[in-house]
Amino acid sequence: MDLGIALSRPVRLDCRQDILLEASLRRRAELRRSWKGFVSAKTLENLGSLAPEIESSLSEQNAVRDWRPVATFAWIHCDASFSDCLRLIALAANVEYRPVDVRPAGFSLEDLKKRSLADRLTALCARYRCPLNIGIPSESDVAEELLRQLMVLDRTTLGGGAECDVDMVLLKLNLVGIRAMITRDLRMLDALNYFYELPRRLWTSLRANPRLLVFWLCIYAQLLRTPDWQQCRLP
Repeated sequence: MDLGIALSRPVRLDCRQDILLEASLRRRAELRRSWKGFVSAKTLENLGSLAPEIESSLSEQNAVRDWRPVATFAWIHCDASFSDCLRLIALAANVEYRPVDVRPAGFSLEDLKKRSLADRLTALCARYRCPLNIGIPSESDVAEELLRQLMVLDRTTLGGGAECDVDMVLLKLNLVGIRAMITRDLRMLDALNYFYELPRRLWTSLRANPRLLVFWLCIYAQLLRTPDWQQCRLP
C-alpha cells in the first residue's frame, strides 16, 4: 500500500542556520516573557539580595560575555568560591582568573560513578571551583559523561516522574551550559533545551535549590543570545 511516504532530504546548510537562529530568537523571547512561571515568587524570595540581579538578567537579557579564550589554557585558577564564580558567570560579570601551567591530577570517571551522590557533588564542585575549567579541552571526557547522564539517566528519571537528586542535576546543567558557552557544542545547548521544555509540574522539584536553578536559567539565556550559534557545527 502506497502511503505517500518519502525519505526526507537533509536540510541545506544555509537553511539550517536560519532555522537555528529563528528557534533561538523565539525561545529567547519566550524565556524573557515567561521565566517567572519557572521561578516562583517563593524561589525569588529565597534568593535574598541576589533576586534583583536575577530578575534583571532574565528580563532584560542584554548581557553576554565571550568565555571562549579560557579554552586556550591548560587550567585556570579563581580565588573566589565555586558559588561566587558560578554567580558571576551566570550574570555575565567579570571573573577574576589566572592561567596556571599544570592542571590537577586526572579525574577518574569510574571513581566518580562509584561515589555516593553527595560525594560526587562535592568532588565536582572542588575540581571545578572555577567552573570555566569545564570548558578546557582536557575536560572533554568529564563533560561528555555529564552530558550522557543528563540525556540518558536524568532524562529518564525526571521524564518518568521519579525523584532525582536535584542538586546534582542542576549542577550538571550549569556545567554543561558553561561548556556550551565555551565550545559552542550544539548537543549541550540541546540538553538545556530539553530540560527547559520539561512539563511545568516537574519543575517543582527543581526549585529545591533556588541558586543553582536561577544560575542555570541565566546561563541558558546567555546561550540563546550568543550571536554565532547559527554558524556552529555539531562535533
